[in-house]
Amino acid sequence: MKLRFIAALVLLIAAVGICALWLLNSFIDWSEREKALIEPVVIDFSQGQSLRKLSENLAQAGMIDEAELFELWVRLFEDYTKFQAGTYRFEKNASPDSIIKTFMAGKIFAVYALEITIPEGFTFHQIAERLVAKGAMRPEEIFPLLRDSALLAELKIPSPALEGFLFPATYRFARMPAPKEFVAEAVKTFWEKLPKDYEKNLADLGLSLKEGVIFASLIEAETPIAEEKPMVSEVIWNRLKSKEVLGIDSAVIYGIDDYQGDLKKKHLADAANPYNTRIHPGLPPTPICSPSAASLQAVLTPSRNGYLYYVLDPETKQHHFSKTIEEHNAYVRKLVNHRD
Repeated sequence: MKLRFIAALVLLIAAVGICALWLLNSFIDWSEREKALIEPVVIDFSQGQSLRKLSENLAQAGMIDEAELFELWVRLFEDYTKFQAGTYRFEKNASPDSIIKTFMAGKIFAVYALEITIPEGFTFHQIAERLVAKGAMRPEEIFPLLRDSALLAELKIPSPALEGFLFPATYRFARMPAPKEFVAEAVKTFWEKLPKDYEKNLADLGLSLKEGVIFASLIEAETPIAEEKPMVSEVIWNRLKSKEVLGIDSAVIYGIDDYQGDLKKKHLADAANPYNTRIHPGLPPTPICSPSAASLQAVLTPSRNGYLYYVLDPETKQHHFSKTIEEHNAYVRKLVNHRD
């Protein structure tokens, strides 16, 4: 009888153990199970807020299924005193475990007075228009800064204009910046992102920093494709060395004040446009847009294929590169005939 009791007790303990292990594994699975968030969720977690209240807020926001389970998990396995107060933003997927880690790491979502992205290849006017559209500043405050000689000297810009020296990136400000404050931050980022030993490496190739940025801006304006940048760089280098005009229409367009989206013969024949690289040899007088780090680097690392020409295929949005004018013209005719 006694042996039966002991055996039954052992079986009971084993059964309880198995159930407990199953429950623990299920609990662990629950903690790691992600929920897809249809849209970003912002949670305000104040200092001194109870765990129960936080759990209820998370459940109401649709981030967890059961407030009680979340509260129990934290009480059993986490240190609630390490949760850091602040405003948190959750996107895409979230699990109880990832939520807890976010609160413990203090990955607070900052609400910025201004958040603005400068895309690669944007001109100063496009940047200024975006700032104005966001209500960050008035046109009369930002546009005159393009050629503000005092500001250019203060920021040590070796060019008669800011063009090309406002680095393309996302900028965030806790309070609304003054126009000069924004410009200073974008120029500071330019200096920080400049490839290592850039000025020295340019000098070794016979270029000043200003010329290097002009060169890079031409590459940026001509192609967004990383693989093409060294090839465009090669074409520009080869044309500069052979004293041929660059023939870069994006530069011509930059110099047209009232450009309406249609490049005409009169534009290509306008010698009064200093950016008309169909007529004037060498680099244009200033950069024509904000070049990326990849375009800046491509100035130093052109391909070595002997390319002198390229033309855009409107269907593939890629360029065809040629070594001879005969090859170039043949490909242009092919494009024209295909279009017709």
